[in-house]
Amino acid sequence: MSNRFLFRMGLLLVAALGATGCGDSPGEEQASIDLNPSSHAEARLSLERIRQLYESNPAAALDARQKLRPRLDVLNRLIVRVEVAPEHSVEFYELRPDGILVAESGPVEGGRILRDSDFADDSAVELYRRLTGGSTPPEALVRAESHRDGPARDEAVASLGAVEGLAPARGGQQGDVRSSVTQSWTGADGQLWRDTACYKGGDFVQCWPTVTGNGWASANSKSSFIKVAPYSGGIVGVWFSYELSVSGTWGVAPGEMRSFYAYSGSYKTCPPLSACGTFEYYIRNHRWDITDAVGDNYHAAIAFRWNCSYGLCGSP
Repeated sequence: MSNRFLFRMGLLLVAALGATGCGDSPGEEQASIDLNPSSHAEARLSLERIRQLYESNPAAALDARQKLRPRLDVLNRLIVRVEVAPEHSVEFYELRPDGILVAESGPVEGGRILRDSDFADDSAVELYRRLTGGSTPPEALVRAESHRDGPARDEAVASLGAVEGLAPARGGQQGDVRSSVTQSWTGADGQLWRDTACYKGGDFVQCWPTVTGNGWASANSKSSFIKVAPYSGGIVGVWFSYELSVSGTWGVAPGEMRSFYAYSGSYKTCPPLSACGTFEYYIRNHRWDITDAVGDNYHAAIAFRWNCSYGLCGSP
């Protein structure tokens, strides 16, 4: 196999996480969490502490995660959040130097609002209008999705960098014991995850039912997509890096599901100052990390697209 399409999957050696201090109450644990981190690295440490707290006091951990969210919104460059139902939202983020990321999060029981095909039908701006009943989109969202006059930089060939980590979750099964995909996921739903949640296309696609441990995937691509649904253990961390710089940090708890849609910046294919209606995405480096997941069990799926034209890159 050539270096252009490098793929590696290794079993993860499980290491024990540092135990919480003896005698610390959950309240003291929460008080020691930095809820105002100044960087993504500090935010990850905060999420690690929240994960540790979750083992002894899930309610306090989820409360701490909620208090951390405003700071994560700033670090992640949130443009706007649309609440579609209680605890269920669709979020629009700005990527630097260009591009946009859309995420849907909420309890699994609430079902999904976004389909994998939605971005093939609507731009992020049109999606915002649809979700809000026709509201005027924020100017920052319009700017984030705007097209440049020409390709300032682009890669001639996209390639898969690597996929590493993850191991089968202990006790995971492949049987389908559920009748509805809106119930909470369990370790017995591996085959159902494959059938209903995993991506069916893309230039590189991986389906990871019933896995545990940290893992990552990276590729030079025009768009990328990931779903993460923990079902036992603690809060799982998700990182997104764009052009080798961390752009987003999130924590996903058991019983929740997060779907992410990341798009490189786009440009007009005609010469500068010329009027035309054809556009293309830049090929940028996209990297997804699943972190702080040693001993946690979850389902995940990922897809990258680079061999596509503009209108067809929006959906995996």
